[in-house]
Amino acid sequence: MAEYQDKFVTVNGLRLHYLDWGTAGKPPFVLLHGGSAYAHWWDLIAPALAEDFHVYALDQRGHGDSQHADPPEYASRHYLSDLRGFMQALGLQKPILLGHSMGGHNSVIYATEYAHDLSALILVDTDAAYPEAAVQFLHKLGEKPAKVFDSFAEAVSRFQLLPRETHLTGEKFRVLAAHAFRKREDGKWVSKLDRKTLFRDPVNGLPLLPRITCPTLVVRAENTPVLTPAKVQRLMDGLPDGRWVEVKDTYHHVMLDNPNGLVTVVREFLGTGNG
Repeated sequence: MAEYQDKFVTVNGLRLHYLDWGTAGKPPFVLLHGGSAYAHWWDLIAPALAEDFHVYALDQRGHGDSQHADPPEYASRHYLSDLRGFMQALGLQKPILLGHSMGGHNSVIYATEYAHDLSALILVDTDAAYPEAAVQFLHKLGEKPAKVFDSFAEAVSRFQLLPRETHLTGEKFRVLAAHAFRKREDGKWVSKLDRKTLFRDPVNGLPLLPRITCPTLVVRAENTPVLTPAKVQRLMDGLPDGRWVEVKDTYHHVMLDNPNGLVTVVREFLGTGNG
């Protein structure tokens, strides 16, 4: 089983953290987490992918152990610029790019500019456009103050996903939660997340889909409020080389709910095995 290393790289003046899985020399595979998440959300699938690839899971700016942007700059264009700088700083040649939710949207926008530099694109329960209602909801959520906890145990016990539905329970859920918090100088515990990341300024990628010339897989969660069948069809109509698949027994957080199922469809798409 592959193990990861914690590493950092400075891009656009920000110190970005990433998890490095796998062996140098294998084809590069970059993972982008969703909004309010972090690189450790990929811990259940990265070891399997690292059997065939050199896997990198990035904490995007303002998330996880990456630096917060001051002043806040969390628009699609900023994430795109970071991702481009990350790829160049590490010298990644023709990587596979997989993104979930917000990370999937950032991956779409990246691919509209740099599809020629990607081997393949994989989008997990995400769309090329943000509904205005979602942008407004997240903005209101971002205006609320961060919750403060008296202890690490209390913080972990109060950890929740957004959306909340998940099949991940027990110790695996607690391990995921343990990476979400940091201790302040006053001894209190708070989320590592910069809440201003919830102030989205997304690019509408729908009219740009024809630019994504690399092979693209759209992964839909079986029980998702995010990626409706109509939205899947809209993506298929716009992508020059797109296909889609549904992973059973999943809510929005596919990599947590059914990691083996996600690895299987990724391997089938890439032709690297039967899962």
